[in-house]
Amino acid sequence: MSENTTASTSPGVPVEDPTPFGWLTTADHKRTGRLFITCSLLFLVLGAVFDLLVRLDLTSATDFVSLGADSFAQGFAFSREALTLLFLIPAFLGLSMYMVPLQIGASNLAFPRAATASFWTWQISAIVLIGAYLGNGGPYGGWANGVDLHLLALSGLVVALLLGAISVATTIMTMRSPGLYMDETPPFTWSSLVSASMLIVSLPVLLGQIAILYIDHRYGRVFLLGNYGIWERIDWIHRTPQLFIYVVPVLGVAAEVVLAAARRRVFEPLAMYFTIGLVGLFGFGAWTNFAITGEGADIIDGFEGVVLVALYGGALLGTVGLLGLLGLAVIQNRKLPKLSTSLVAVFGAGTLVLVGAFVGLLGAAGDWLEIAGRGNDGNPQLRMTTWVTGQQSVLIYGAGLLGLLAALHWWAPKIWGRQLNELLGLLNFLVIGAGALLAFIGPTLSGLLTEQPDFVYADPSATAIYSGWVDDSGAAGLSSIGAAGVAILIAGVALLLLNLFVSVGLKKGAQATDDPWGAQSPEWMLPSPPPMGEPEELPMLTSGTPLLDSAEAEADAEEVPV
Repeated sequence: MSENTTASTSPGVPVEDPTPFGWLTTADHKRTGRLFITCSLLFLVLGAVFDLLVRLDLTSATDFVSLGADSFAQGFAFSREALTLLFLIPAFLGLSMYMVPLQIGASNLAFPRAATASFWTWQISAIVLIGAYLGNGGPYGGWANGVDLHLLALSGLVVALLLGAISVATTIMTMRSPGLYMDETPPFTWSSLVSASMLIVSLPVLLGQIAILYIDHRYGRVFLLGNYGIWERIDWIHRTPQLFIYVVPVLGVAAEVVLAAARRRVFEPLAMYFTIGLVGLFGFGAWTNFAITGEGADIIDGFEGVVLVALYGGALLGTVGLLGLLGLAVIQNRKLPKLSTSLVAVFGAGTLVLVGAFVGLLGAAGDWLEIAGRGNDGNPQLRMTTWVTGQQSVLIYGAGLLGLLAALHWWAPKIWGRQLNELLGLLNFLVIGAGALLAFIGPTLSGLLTEQPDFVYADPSATAIYSGWVDDSGAAGLSSIGAAGVAILIAGVALLLLNLFVSVGLKKGAQATDDPWGAQSPEWMLPSPPPMGEPEELPMLTSGTPLLDSAEAEADAEEVPV
């Protein structure tokens, strides 16, 4: 890395307002990133609470336990939308907005005002979405205008996230420091580009479907015959393989933390980028959209079924390849790295991405073999059972939340200037990890062993009153395991928020140095946290590991005989 710097400020760049009002008008990627991260965690609590209520209803095969017949379907739909569109995607999008410019030597995001607009559009749309559900709208709602309002709010969320993804992808493609080539960027930056690019090609598909649904419901109701067909046509955005796109940044976080802990470069950088890209590429689920959620659709049959199996197989291959490369880096170090919350959390998150891909592959292969005439037991497709809920749990709660826990502990010094409490963080890992495993194991086994239905689009009440659908009474007990897991997860999220409040809000956390971890990537060359606004000077980067380059150069100089 060169020590030379170059001026980066441009005429006409607005000066940041340091007052609270400045958060409304900010053009600073660091402020926008913090807003996304903080608000997504709060929405996670809301989504998890509704998921718990839904799962409590599934613990009885003959009666509703919590939500009731009139609100169960709406609670189910809202919990999924909250966990993906209000938590998982925006949390890592906000993290990318904050970290990517620092990692590539850029002064700001490519479209800083658009990034700010994306946050406020997302926030306002989220509030409208909640209001639509409260007014008996949303899928299966009884208020027609509330159903329309839900679709408008949903389109606002999609446009906001799409705008943010475009801003991140454009920044990476066009604003890297001179000499920093794409195959030299830090792994988190690369994973952010993969995820943002796949969002850019998949979210417009959802937006187009929402437009069709809105026009039909508002002006004709010919295609849907009311609102009962809405959820069936948008549910794919919350399912695998699409979910793999959202957790790709988790793999980038894992690579950052593990390689820094091992004090080594990855054995083959191009292989690392290729494997991360594979997970994103094979996570593209928009091509299947309605077909993978429609009961009786033929997507699993014949050639199309093979393609679906191949998507899961590709995601599995990419995850195995990346974890293998990172494991090799640790082995080459010849000593175990220092235990930390970030390290154990990325180990858990990476493992659960692997589990999610493997479970998806088993389910898709089993469905294809049966529908293609190679099975003879006549069981329903696993994609129509709570097997799907298990996949969602392991990726959203397991990989996503553990990956975010690792990222926040790793980058809290750079984001807020304070380190989070490590003891509390390790306890947080155990709580979230245990909750995620129970939330995954319960519905997965229930779908496999008892064929408990995941969501019956034509008759949502049958989802919770499933005594006529399953022969094994064990479904209720397995659903209880999943509900207990979500309850534990809520406690884990509360613990994370407590850690943030005490360590950052009350300033009880250790004040961070520029590089408290002995890391590798360029953001650790900057103050913790970087000053508000655009910097006057930027480092000239030729590598994504400048600190490691400097350490190696110093070691080589010491070995030269005088």
